[in-house]
Amino acid sequence: MMRIGRGWAALLAALATGCAGSRPSELPADRPEAPYRIGREDVLEVVVWHEPELTRVVPVRPDGKISLPLAGELVAAGKTPAELQTELTHVLSPYIKDTSVAVLVREINGPKVFVLGEVHHPGSFPLRGPVSVVQAIALAGGRGDFAGDDVIWLRQGKEGKTDRVRLSFDELVKGEVAGALWLRSGDVLYVP
Repeated sequence: MMRIGRGWAALLAALATGCAGSRPSELPADRPEAPYRIGREDVLEVVVWHEPELTRVVPVRPDGKISLPLAGELVAAGKTPAELQTELTHVLSPYIKDTSVAVLVREINGPKVFVLGEVHHPGSFPLRGPVSVVQAIALAGGRGDFAGDDVIWLRQGKEGKTDRVRLSFDELVKGEVAGALWLRSGDVLYVP
C-alpha cells in the first residue's frame, strides 16, 4: 500500500489522473525529453571560432559560474548550452568581429540521485536522462536480501523542507502505481 507524505499528493494525483484505468501497455512509453540544462560540476568546452586563445575547457563551479577571458564570470548552471552560447556571443561581440561561439558539454557531473539502505550497491548515481524509481534501484544493484517492500522517496521541497513519499516496491514493479515516477537531481531513495 502506498502512503503519501505532504507535498506529493498533487504530483501523484496528476499521474493517476492522466493514467487512471490504464494498463501498463497503454502507458506512455517515454517521458518527454526536456533540453539538457548545464549543472554544477559539469565540464564545458567553449570554442571561439578563429580565437584559439579564448577557447577553453572549463568546469562549472559549485556556485554555478564559469570564468572566461574577456567574458569574466558568467552563470552557466541552469542554462541550456544554446542559451549560454547566445550569451557568450553577445558578451564577446564588442571584442571580436563576427563572433562565433560553440558550447559543448564534455562531462555531465551535476545531476545525481542517491540510493541508500538495503540495496546491493548504495551510493550516488548520475542522471544521464530520465530515470524512474525502479530504474534507480536497479542501478544500485537491486534490493538486498533483507530489504522490505517499502521504498522511501525524499525530495527537497520548498522553503528547505523535505517532502517524503512511502511507496511499495512490489506495486511499482507490478505496474499498480499509475505512471512512472521520474526522479530529479538530488532525490534520495531509501530501501529499509
